[in-house]
Amino acid sequence: MAPTSDYLFTYGTLMQGFSNSFAQRLHTLSTFEGKGSFPGTLYKIDWYPGAHYEAKSPSHVYGEVYRIINPEIIFPELDDYEDVFEEEDTSLYVRKIIPVLMQNQSIVFCWVYLYNQPVKNYKIIESGNFRYAI
Repeated sequence: MAPTSDYLFTYGTLMQGFSNSFAQRLHTLSTFEGKGSFPGTLYKIDWYPGAHYEAKSPSHVYGEVYRIINPEIIFPELDDYEDVFEEEDTSLYVRKIIPVLMQNQSIVFCWVYLYNQPVKNYKIIESGNFRYAI
């Protein structure tokens, strides 16, 4: 059986305060559950970030967790926004389920869009928080 979750972790332009239509759509079809983080590295790709999940990393990526109301509706739309393709090697991002540490110290397994291209020429966002990099 394929892994599944009703939660999405966002760390970039889908977070609260961003005015793009995809963020607005996400917030309409979900419930904000709180802030969280996962171990990894956050990169400034352009006007948007990209994250790598690294289970043993001392650094963290910070963002928001949403409980998705209609995953069958929102995930195809978000996959399109994040350039997720059937051919994973060509995708800008891949959608994976990873453990996210919530502020209350609980762990929630969330879908997250992880950057899927080389990062050697991109700056690391040391704080792990995209809001501080824009």
